[in-house]
Amino acid sequence: MKRKIISTIIFILIITTTISATPINNQNTPPSNNTETTTISSENEGDHQPTVFEWGVDQEQTQNCGHGIILTPPWTFAQAFTPTKNKLTAIRLNIFKYGTPPTTVHLTVSIRDNLTSPDLTTKTIDTSQITIPKNNWILFDFQDISLTPGTTYYLLCSGDAGNETNAWCWFYNNEDTYPTGEAWVKPDENSPWSNFTHGGYNPDDFCFKTYFRKPLGGSTPLPETHQINPWILLLFKRLPYAFPNLRQILNY
Repeated sequence: MKRKIISTIIFILIITTTISATPINNQNTPPSNNTETTTISSENEGDHQPTVFEWGVDQEQTQNCGHGIILTPPWTFAQAFTPTKNKLTAIRLNIFKYGTPPTTVHLTVSIRDNLTSPDLTTKTIDTSQITIPKNNWILFDFQDISLTPGTTYYLLCSGDAGNETNAWCWFYNNEDTYPTGEAWVKPDENSPWSNFTHGGYNPDDFCFKTYFRKPLGGSTPLPETHQINPWILLLFKRLPYAFPNLRQILNY
């Protein structure tokens, strides 16, 4: 009888879906900075903090000040990060839509061991071909690469269309909340990389997550049968050798 009750509880936890964050409402209050980039204000930034249980994350900076940097050409932006794991399988960026961007915008993310070195891996998504999650954490799933723990790497991001009033934007924080990395900017192909000036609404750190194993979900929501309650993730974490058959079913 006890086994039956436990099995019933686990089944209920599995089929319970988590509640997504409320979509962002945007308003245009772009402060200026010395790089002449444009930052966009977004209301309800508190609604877009990540869930407590996130499986497979190595590095992350999830706090934002309610502003995002516009991802339009010819600008490229980057976030330095320092891994503790020797593998990188995917990244997520906290990106939101401002105004009415073009239907098709290609957002490209790449990883480098130096800002001016060749890409170690890269991934481009077409915004017209994916469903953006309500919490705005967009997955870029690329070919796995090996990293050296304790070494600084750079996560680059750019968009190929849009303007200052209609664009995709990358959330950031204007305080130094990620001590082992910082935000960078490259105005165009011929300009050097530089840090943002600290202060005001200039970015100190962009919002990102790096994964050392494949995360659940993605830019397109999982079928309801594969939505996993955070308590199941907690059980997996607390009991790493338990439920082998369940882990196989969920590909985890």
